[in-house]
Amino acid sequence: MRSLTYLVTSIPALKDYLNSTVIRENTSASKSILIQIFSSLSDKNMLDQVTDALLSFMPGAVIVGSTSVGEIIHGHLEIGTIVVSMSFFTDTVLNAIEIDEPSGREKAAGEELISRIVRMEGNVAGMLMLATALSIDISKLFTGMASEDFSFPVFGGSAGVYNPNLKSMIFLGKKYICQGAIAVIFISDNLQIRTRTFLGWNPLSKELTVTEADGLLLKTIDGERAFDVYNRYLDIPNDENFFNNALEFPILVKRNGEWIARVPFFANEDGYIGFLADIKTGEKFHIGYGDPDSILRNSYSVQRELYNFAPESIFIYACICRRFLLQNSVNLETQSFDAIAPTAGFYTYGEFISSGNNIQLLNSTIVVAAFREGKEMNPDRPAAMPLQDSVIVSQEEDPFSNKHSRIVAKLLHFISVVTLELENANSELKRLSGIDKLTQISNRLRLDEILQDEFKRKMRYETDFSVLILDLDHFKRINDDYGHPVGDMVLKEIADILKANMRACDTVGRWGGEEFMVILPETTLKNACTAAEKIRAAVENSHFPVAVHMTCSLGVATCRMEDDQDRLLCRADIALYDAKKNGRNQVSCERDDS
Repeated sequence: MRSLTYLVTSIPALKDYLNSTVIRENTSASKSILIQIFSSLSDKNMLDQVTDALLSFMPGAVIVGSTSVGEIIHGHLEIGTIVVSMSFFTDTVLNAIEIDEPSGREKAAGEELISRIVRMEGNVAGMLMLATALSIDISKLFTGMASEDFSFPVFGGSAGVYNPNLKSMIFLGKKYICQGAIAVIFISDNLQIRTRTFLGWNPLSKELTVTEADGLLLKTIDGERAFDVYNRYLDIPNDENFFNNALEFPILVKRNGEWIARVPFFANEDGYIGFLADIKTGEKFHIGYGDPDSILRNSYSVQRELYNFAPESIFIYACICRRFLLQNSVNLETQSFDAIAPTAGFYTYGEFISSGNNIQLLNSTIVVAAFREGKEMNPDRPAAMPLQDSVIVSQEEDPFSNKHSRIVAKLLHFISVVTLELENANSELKRLSGIDKLTQISNRLRLDEILQDEFKRKMRYETDFSVLILDLDHFKRINDDYGHPVGDMVLKEIADILKANMRACDTVGRWGGEEFMVILPETTLKNACTAAEKIRAAVENSHFPVAVHMTCSLGVATCRMEDDQDRLLCRADIALYDAKKNGRNQVSCERDDS
């Protein structure tokens, strides 16, 4: 495999380059040629001329491309240009598939695409995908592709565009697609593709909750309109510049143990925020911000790993958010990749990478795909990557270089520490607000919250749960005969008995005065009565202060589908009343006819 990159300055200069010896030799020695075109110019006439020139010298080449918000060549950012990446394969076969205008049927289109791919002859070594995430629901397309098992790597990016009045587009040859996707499938027994991604965005805000979402639309956060929350934290107006103002501040959601980012794209008149990828009701998230130090450290780590892989070509698909964050330092993240292998790519409106048959649409990340066909071509290279991390070197030589990134990193660290301290303090306050001061078990407020959670689970999953209400027999005599300090000691002892005799999943709390409650998830009436009898016996056989002998009465009830909290607790209270009326020191289960 051989890769060459070229920055188009004019059609005559391009033709001269294509007529050079190096192009002719590589063309004649290749089984297939992949040409990728990345351009922030949406001039179809100019792109047609470039494509015509390429095909005149390499008529069998597969040509795909995308509009961009910045081009990458030799690891450096270019703006307002056309970058051409040519990959010459010696024994790899290429198949290109277009998906045009799948809006409304993205999932089915994904199923059709993957069905075609897994049934192709030969070994599928990987797939490059370009798409228009602004005009189709890529997440649904990827969901459809997950209908088949596959393990080959999938990577790529979504087209972007500078001018909001123009549509982003991808293209296959001279066919331009403003709503769809293009897949390039690599068929080979010798081609090795290694993909890597990293984020570098860290939580900035406190934890927030998606309380209502509809597909790509985030409606409410913690019960408030989504835009109102963003505006309160970031002072971002709801106007035509919303995307530019908000793209540095994606929401960070943890899925499968990893942070993923979702970049706000627009806010509508209802105060809802639109995204390019799925948002799920109930998800916890933080508003995030990029940490330049983390981004650069991750970049060096991936570079060293790929150096050991010894690729022959590297493609980079990086989010526009990274350009916006790093500003003049943006090349520091990408430039050292070109020392490993020829590098090209573009800045995107979304990045794609797979893990097994799960393909993710990411935001704010960088996806790197390294290619090697066959064995390592240069086994005599140094065992370790040469130290040419220009960022590190420049900082050693000039301690004042890259000051913007370094200041931002320190401010982010300060904010994250303060946010963590506040969250810890709020968590402790919340915990204390639900704890009975005397017995150190849940108080009535906390019991009410847990009851409501159990009712929701009951309605959703039709699971059983039961409650026990315990009342100490003749407790008033303890306070009258021995005083309130002894009474308090008895109450604390009862709390300890309850905790010792209940499961970890049960909730033990003080309902009020000398009454206690136990909430038992996934517990039938029969099992709840058994648990109640266990508690009754433990209280009767315990030794209390100043030789006080204590007993208790318990009422038991199990939640029914038609119940609300009042009905359930009413039946438990009636059962408790029956236990007391019938002589105390006993368990009474709810009446069947109640």
